[in-house]
Amino acid sequence: MSLDSVRASRGRPKTLSRDHILNVAMQAYWEEGAGDVSINEICRKAKVSKPGLYREFGNEDGLMKEVLIAYQNNMLAPILQMLNADTTFRETLDELVLFVTANNDDQDMPRGCLVVQMRESRMRMGEATREQIDLTERQVLTMYEAWIERSKAKGEFSADMSSQFAATYIDAQLSHALSQIARGEQKNNVKNILKTALSMLQ
Repeated sequence: MSLDSVRASRGRPKTLSRDHILNVAMQAYWEEGAGDVSINEICRKAKVSKPGLYREFGNEDGLMKEVLIAYQNNMLAPILQMLNADTTFRETLDELVLFVTANNDDQDMPRGCLVVQMRESRMRMGEATREQIDLTERQVLTMYEAWIERSKAKGEFSADMSSQFAATYIDAQLSHALSQIARGEQKNNVKNILKTALSMLQ
């Protein structure tokens, strides 16, 4: 996704200032870790005052929540498109592997996934952000489960497991791969490990 394309999904009418703060905060959280960036640093990077930021987002927890929502809305769109495409289960699974392990070194984006990073640091987040993390996780699992149910109905998914368990398994494997990529591990190795882990679903 492009950081420049992020738009907040709720609240007062969108302004350039609000979108700018979201973009700056997202970049900082994604690169440095949401729990390791102070609100003062966000204000410095975005060239806004702390009172101005608080007027827009309420507090640091409110900013993190809105950043997560903006990122989530962009991240889930291509995944949902893959899951709803007229392709076989195996083809869609391969596309997900490619999407997760795509080489984005030349793009203006940090490695890995901000949602996965924030899930791993969940206990360091504020209450509103934790609630949004949990909501995002439920939405992702629901998407996977619906896709698996459709694949079962077409006779393309034969593994002996419930759709709920399969959705959780797929999410865990993709999330682990994204964490490996964020740590700088070789993407080809991550890709091969991920493909091996998902091969049990064939």
